[in-house]
Amino acid sequence: MADNTEQFANQAQDATRKMFGAAQGLGETQMKILQRLGEIQQNIMKQTYEAANEQLQLISRIRDPREFASAQAELVKSHGQKYADNINQVVDSLAQAWQEYGDKLENTMDDAAGEAQRTASTAKAATDKAQRSGKSS
Repeated sequence: MADNTEQFANQAQDATRKMFGAAQGLGETQMKILQRLGEIQQNIMKQTYEAANEQLQLISRIRDPREFASAQAELVKSHGQKYADNINQVVDSLAQAWQEYGDKLENTMDDAAGEAQRTASTAKAATDKAQRSGKSS
């Protein structure tokens, strides 16, 4: 019986370690998501400053309204495309991160289910052994 109790305790500790490791892995994934989104946000802010700077240069340099409107349209087109590219990066990064997150959760659930089944088998074996010992006494 002591062997089964010790085995049960070891399996419970293993299950706890795996759950803690899984939680830590999920936390790491969340941190990677935040870090990547922060990088993209910095890039968007940099582009915003660049667009504002180019806008000021247009205002100070171009006097003809038609030429200004044309230059302004090019500026909007250029920076609009950069902004759209950044949004695509955000969407792609989030999709990839959620996929990683889902995969880790699935693996954790599979590990936990297997560990629970092994622990339940050990507990049942210990109970059966105890019952047989009690009957033979």
